[in-house]
Amino acid sequence: MLFATLSFAQNYHSAAEVFLQIVSPGKYNVYLDEELVGSANGRFRFYDVYNTTPMLSIIQGNTVILKQRIRVTPQQRLVLSLEDKRLITLKQLTIYRNSQYALNDFDGYTRDYDTGIIPPPPALPELNYRLLSDEAFQAFLTQYRRESFDDGRLRMINVVSKNSSLLSAQARVLLKSFSFDDERLKVARNLYKNVADPQNYFTLSDIFVFPSNKDDFLKYLEKQ
Repeated sequence: MLFATLSFAQNYHSAAEVFLQIVSPGKYNVYLDEELVGSANGRFRFYDVYNTTPMLSIIQGNTVILKQRIRVTPQQRLVLSLEDKRLITLKQLTIYRNSQYALNDFDGYTRDYDTGIIPPPPALPELNYRLLSDEAFQAFLTQYRRESFDDGRLRMINVVSKNSSLLSAQARVLLKSFSFDDERLKVARNLYKNVADPQNYFTLSDIFVFPSNKDDFLKYLEKQ
């Protein structure tokens, strides 16, 4: 009985978690190996992942959007984002601190772990940024896509970014709608200071039509 209990505890703490966000609106089914999670709000959560190289499959309707083997680390939560049919790693978080579960419901640590023997990483997004909920961003995106001209799109971005922060993946979706590349570059620079994950902002470099604008964007990031 004691051996079984110890084995269970060891296996429990060797499990990993895989969380996925999909910014583009729609209903998706996501498989991690044989486990299925469906969601209409763009967030998918897999707990108790023991396979260190599971197969991730993302399906919309009858179409396989992505099928890719990923690598996970025991006792860590891997947070991914699907962007233009590409997987981007947003974060890798330690699940347990001081032998207790330490994470919130998606991509950060709980406030209880701001102190302790092992402090959480500094500048946590949930403490320093006011992120839009999935539902709020999807509602904003629906209105945003009704704008026909760049000046209207810019006005809406200014309004939403005044009181909230965006993820790089969300900024990417918004910026790709711009008709003029120079305006896209200008807004991309302005949005940088307000994104919650600036470490991922470089992934926007391929949305620019002209190589000169891509170079200017990357040079701007180098100086930050």
